Amino acid sequence: MTHSKQSLLSFDVGGSHVTAALIQAASLELLATASDSLDTQAPTEDVLQRLEAVGRSVLGNHPAASLVGVAMAIPGPFDYEKGVSYIRNLTKYDNLYGVNLRQEIARRFREVPPDAVRFINDARAALLGEVHCGVAVGAARAMGLTLGTGVGAAFAVDGKIVTSGPGVPAEGYIYCLPWGHGTVEDVISARAIQRRYQELTGEQCEGRDIAIRARTDAFALSVWKELGNTLGMVLKPLAMEFRPELIVLGGAIARSAEFFLPSAETVLQGTGAKLRVSTLFDRAALFGAAVAWQRS
Repeated sequence: MTHSKQSLLSFDVGGSHVTAALIQAASLELLATASDSLDTQAPTEDVLQRLEAVGRSVLGNHPAASLVGVAMAIPGPFDYEKGVSYIRNLTKYDNLYGVNLRQEIARRFREVPPDAVRFINDARAALLGEVHCGVAVGAARAMGLTLGTGVGAAFAVDGKIVTSGPGVPAEGYIYCLPWGHGTVEDVISARAIQRRYQELTGEQCEGRDIAIRARTDAFALSVWKELGNTLGMVLKPLAMEFRPELIVLGGAIARSAEFFLPSAETVLQGTGAKLRVSTLFDRAALFGAAVAWQRS
C-alpha cells in the first residue's frame, strides 16, 4: 500500500471533542487519527480553527496522501445537503448557526473543492460505520443509538439509512419523542443519570464517576438499572414495529453497559432484537461518514 492513494479526511464532531481520521477512499483503511477537546460555545472562528488544527494534524502524518474529499459527521439540526448548521439553544454550537461549513472547510483545506465536502448526521454515520465495519456487519435490519450528552438514533435496512417507515420516527429522531413530562432525551442522557443520582443522594456527580461508584454504591447501581429499564421501554415499541436484528449502543454511556444492559434486555425480551455494544466506538462515525461520502 502506498500513501499516494486517494484518501478522505473524515471528522466526527461531538458535543465536547472533535476526532479526525485519514481513511483510504476505496478500501476504508484507517491510516491515522487525531482528537482534541472542543469548546462548543466558543466563537465561530475558534471552533473552525480547532477543526482545521485537528485535520492538519492527521494530514501531517501522511504528507503524500492524495486528499479527494472531506466527510463530516455532525449533530443536527443541520442542512446536510447545503452544509449549513441550524443548531441553536441546545447548549452547543450556537455560534455556528447559519454558518456554511462547506465553504469554511473548503477554504481551510484548499486541496478539496467545496462539492467534495460532505456531511451526515453523526448518529447515522455511527450506524453506517457499525453496519459496514463493526458489530452490525451482515445485519439486514439494524438500529443504532448514540448515548451521551444527548441521544442520537438511526435505522438501517440492507446497509442503507432509512428515515421513514414502520417503527421509524420522523427523520429517525427519537430524542424529541414525548416521554413522561418531557422527551426521551430527558430520561436517556448523561444529564438524566446525573440528575437521578443527585435526587437519590443529594450529591452532584459526573456520569463517569457514577459508573465507577456502581461497583460499590447501591444508589449508583440503581441509577444505571433504572436507565436500562427506561431504555428498554423506549426501544420496545420501536423494535416491535421496525423489527431490527440488532440494536447497537454507542457513545460514552455505552461504555458502562455492564450496569444497565441486563435491565434493558429484560424489557426487550420477545421483540427479537439483540442489544450489542459498539465495537468501534469513537471510530464508528469516522468510518460511516467515509461510507456516506463514497455513496454520494
